[in-house]
Amino acid sequence: MKIMIINDSRAMRLFLEDIVNSYFGWQLIGSYSDASYALSVLENKKPDVILLDLEMPQMDGFTFLERLGNARKYPTIITSNYAIDGSEIVNDALALGAVDYIVPPPSNNKADFAKFQLLLRHKIIKASLKSNRYHLFSNNSESKPRIT
Repeated sequence: MKIMIINDSRAMRLFLEDIVNSYFGWQLIGSYSDASYALSVLENKKPDVILLDLEMPQMDGFTFLERLGNARKYPTIITSNYAIDGSEIVNDALALGAVDYIVPPPSNNKADFAKFQLLLRHKIIKASLKSNRYHLFSNNSESKPRIT
């Protein structure tokens, strides 16, 4: 699975990179502080899942989601301190095509990190299943899975 990270915080990018790199079969294909640059390389990179911050200079996460267009092609998970259940920010991001959200760990506590890592892993796997790049069966009813 190919994952792209877009977050202006270097510490958060490194933290998310460590999580992505810790799972067998997952590939970090890009980690960017600039959402507009990430958008410009998106079609060449073809991530299965995008981890996106909302508050960034130049282009924020909402603008990125608006410009992304076909959100099912690149399922996006919001990774933000403001991504609290039922918040207007979360609802707006989901309305623009984000498929899920997660709040970073509340502390540097090892248990909080471990809980976050497991939850993020679950959300990434779940989000990847929403990608329209994966089809369980081809159009001619073959029984072999295929990837487009």
